[in-house]
Amino acid sequence: MNLKQAGYDAILFDMDGVIIDTKAEVEVFWNEKMDLHGVSIDEDYIEEKLHGRPARFIIAELFPHLTEEERAEMDRECTRYDSMQASYTIIPGVEKILSQLNRNSINFGLVTSALPPKVDVMLKSLSIPPPFHTIVTANKVKKGKPDPECYLLGAENLGVNIKKVLVFEDSVSGVMAADRAGATVVGVNEPKLSEGLKKVGAQFTIRDFTETSFSSDTATLHFENRKRRFHFNKISGK
Repeated sequence: MNLKQAGYDAILFDMDGVIIDTKAEVEVFWNEKMDLHGVSIDEDYIEEKLHGRPARFIIAELFPHLTEEERAEMDRECTRYDSMQASYTIIPGVEKILSQLNRNSINFGLVTSALPPKVDVMLKSLSIPPPFHTIVTANKVKKGKPDPECYLLGAENLGVNIKKVLVFEDSVSGVMAADRAGATVVGVNEPKLSEGLKKVGAQFTIRDFTETSFSSDTATLHFENRKRRFHFNKISGK
């Protein structure tokens, strides 16, 4: 896909790893559960399947020996763990981008594998008013990432064609979901994981949003030091 394609209509942001830095918290929870039940996984599983997917699918894969009720209780524990956090660390630069998009009437939303309680903590952690025009959470879809359902729903909710959507994703499963949906994907993660994200569909990757800016004059999203830019159409009537 042409990285300078004109006329994108919307942006969809993943949450964990893109809006908030929760990598440590996520791994602490699952490591405790795996230690408790004698389950072990390799590094590839952590990056490809542990991050970016709804808890119910992870539980079904890692703990098939548990009863249905025990798996349901673990899912509830995960939700309680997420919601009991006082706040989350915001990814550097992302609030600036969200504010710039809002001021310039750009259509954008949130697509996450988390449930509403965790999203509520994220919104309270932001220093700006809740900016998203739609929020798709794990309970609103039947299939989790890497299935494209969540991103297709996000585009539908925004009233745009997914092929004219830019997605920011940090996980392998999330990039795969967005790419399979037909969106253009930019990876957000540490440099050592860049190749893995590009391999499954990311056009390129950034560490965070500190070198990303939005130009009001040209309605263009710029990525400094990469010479990459995307032009956006403003919301009709604004």
